Amino acid sequence: MEKKFELKEMWFNNTDAEVILTGILHKEFLQYDTKVRMPINRLNALVNLLQKNNEGFDLYDHMCSFNLGFITEYNVVLPVELNRTFTNSELRGEELVPLKQIRA
Repeated sequence: MEKKFELKEMWFNNTDAEVILTGILHKEFLQYDTKVRMPINRLNALVNLLQKNNEGFDLYDHMCSFNLGFITEYNVVLPVELNRTFTNSELRGEELVPLKQIRA
């Protein structure tokens, strides 16, 4: 059975290269709270998946921002009513595709 990640919250800022996802990791009958680091360039794909799985979803309805001088911190808390469960391959996207090398 593939692991599934139930997303609860996202944290990122305007200077970081990563997004921190908090949620629950499910594998068969086990589940536990965890944090996952994801490259910031995958954030748009994750938001697109949320919109695809939840009709009428708008990220800005759930986003808060905190201005800390030169850094703006963003926090997104997703409500329980949303379908917010993803497989590992959905989270990692194109990173999961192995590179093929041809050598002579």
